[in-house]
Amino acid sequence: MTTFNEILGTKSGDPESTVKQRYKLLSVRVHPDKGGSKALMHLVRHSYDNIVKGKGEHPILIPSVSTSGNNTALERELAAVKKERDELSALNQLLKVQLNQSRKASNSGSGIDYSRKITQLEGEIALLKDERNRLQNHKDAAIEEQGKLAGELRRALSENEVLETELERSSGRKMPGAIQWAQKFWLPAMATSSLVVVLFLGASMLNWSVISAWFNTEEPEVIPPAVRVVHAKPKDQTTTDNVPTIEETEPTMKETLRLPFLKLTTETGVWSLASYTESNGPYISIRSANGSYVVNDCSGEFRLYLNEPFRPLRVAANLIYLHQNQHFHVYKIPYGQGSSAESWLQSRKLQINDEFFTSEAFLESRTALLKKCNS
Repeated sequence: MTTFNEILGTKSGDPESTVKQRYKLLSVRVHPDKGGSKALMHLVRHSYDNIVKGKGEHPILIPSVSTSGNNTALERELAAVKKERDELSALNQLLKVQLNQSRKASNSGSGIDYSRKITQLEGEIALLKDERNRLQNHKDAAIEEQGKLAGELRRALSENEVLETELERSSGRKMPGAIQWAQKFWLPAMATSSLVVVLFLGASMLNWSVISAWFNTEEPEVIPPAVRVVHAKPKDQTTTDNVPTIEETEPTMKETLRLPFLKLTTETGVWSLASYTESNGPYISIRSANGSYVVNDCSGEFRLYLNEPFRPLRVAANLIYLHQNQHFHVYKIPYGQGSSAESWLQSRKLQINDEFFTSEAFLESRTALLKKCNS
């Protein structure tokens, strides 16, 4: 005879929690919605009720077949119940084997891993709680600061409303807004004053003598040419000493013409080899975005050719003024940044008098310059 314990796969001494666990497992498998039947579900439920009442070792009583008119249907139902009971017994044995295997696996050390994971998760939960508390404090502080700012804004708006009300009462009419008032009065006033300033500056820059000459119909007075008296011997030697002769002025003009002129280029940020237009002497140079140049020739000196339109009011302390050449103010760089080849080789970009010059292609251009100078 089959007992209730055999149906659920339990023993007489098993606790109620074990019996309940077995009942849940079997009810999930034999439930009609999961592919089972109502008879099996009823059998499992009946077995669970009897085991809970302490009747787990009692045999299952199958009622005898009634001799009423529907014997064939009852026999068929009884045969199906017996078949399902046999299947349930086989399933029970399979579940027992799986339960034993799971118990052995838990006893072999997996419980330690679970406890370790649980401890780790508890630590992470504690850290998350601390972080949540810290963020909550920040949130509370931000909300408090927002409340303070909102209060200050409300006070400022209320003060503004009070002032506008007082102005309306004093003037007896509604004052326009600040932007409308500016558009109606200040903007036309500023435009008119700007036009007056432009007209004044333009009038100061005009040549009124030329303009008045257009309307003057009188012929200009003809002034006779002055007659130069040539004396064989000057009467006053002191007056002639102060007048420079042609021989005295000619060397100065020649020196001005002999100044080496650069060959201007439009390429910026790259060192290149070139030669002066007057002496064909070789030099290397680099052009900045403002049109200034840093030049190095066979003398070994580095000079800054500062573009005249961008000349500042004050220059750097390490620049010594030499002369003016073309539209450049030439400065010598005796020390500091850009005064030696080593400073250009050790840096990718140098700032000289608020202008930036790179060291791209400096080594190649410097080598070519030295070859030219030695030859």
